[in-house]
Amino acid sequence: MPADLLILHSSDKKGCCYVETKNLDGETNLKIKNTQKDLNYYFKNEGDLTGINGEIICEKPNNAIHKFEGQISIANHQDKIPLGPENIILRGCSLRNTDYVYGVCVFTGHDTKLMKNSANAKYKFSTLEVMTNNAILLILGTQIIMSCIGSLVGSTWTYKNSQSAMDLAEC
Repeated sequence: MPADLLILHSSDKKGCCYVETKNLDGETNLKIKNTQKDLNYYFKNEGDLTGINGEIICEKPNNAIHKFEGQISIANHQDKIPLGPENIILRGCSLRNTDYVYGVCVFTGHDTKLMKNSANAKYKFSTLEVMTNNAILLILGTQIIMSCIGSLVGSTWTYKNSQSAMDLAEC
């Protein structure tokens, strides 16, 4: 699935479909997702899907892949129909053992639960790399200190010897 999808109709008459979620949670078992019972009754075939007029009210995009709360209200239907996580197919899932599914996109792009759940990879250092970096910093610090001490001693020696050399030259 390219986006988070609310299931409206499926090839199964009962409105269920099977999805594989190994891209989300690593599990290869098929999971059953269903259309909400009232939606399955309202959308009995593909022709009922044309000219849909309604509104979906749901939670803001978040990273909880096993949680979804929302409701849908459809014109010509008085009640608001509650929606749950079993009515949503998430981005990254693969449809299996089901011919087709019709649905409405709920979240797309960076707002999908998969994208909200992903984080930037952290760079890992091995113990050897940490020890090597510390040794290099110690060596660099030692060289800077030794250079400063050498330049002070050298400039002091040059200053003192240049004074005594001038005194000898005057005699």
